[in-house]
Amino acid sequence: MSAEITILFICPAGYSPGDYARLHGNGGSGSIDWNSPLDNRDYELFPNGEGIYGWGLAPWGRFRWGRAHAMGMSGFGRLPWGRFPWGHGSGVIEARHTVDLCGDYKFALTCYSRAGNIHEGAPQEIDISIHIAPPTPTELIKNSYDKETEVLILTAA
Repeated sequence: MSAEITILFICPAGYSPGDYARLHGNGGSGSIDWNSPLDNRDYELFPNGEGIYGWGLAPWGRFRWGRAHAMGMSGFGRLPWGRFPWGHGSGVIEARHTVDLCGDYKFALTCYSRAGNIHEGAPQEIDISIHIAPPTPTELIKNSYDKETEVLILTAA
């Protein structure tokens, strides 16, 4: 048996086309292995222009209409319309990973520029405790399994 984990990462403004992320983890115990990603998938941080077309950025937040220079007050590109994440637009990265064993997993996405340089800032870690129901032994039928008490009830086939 296995479990599939889905991790959602909100990409704030500041990434450019070609920037990407890689998923890292700890394999169920200990610290995250930052030297080896869990797979070789690149998660695009700027998919289809997301992250640029919020109220505070082009085309809404530019020039006089967006900045309200003539009136000396906040336009769409300034407060309150132009703040994160609504004002700058944002993309959502959905990373999936399959685990086969129970454990206390940690996951994080590390962000890179299109040239492969790591972006500054510590990635946010996600902690997940995973409990996978044990497989049924051969020639036995599983009646029930209580993951809270870890009690497995079997009957002979």
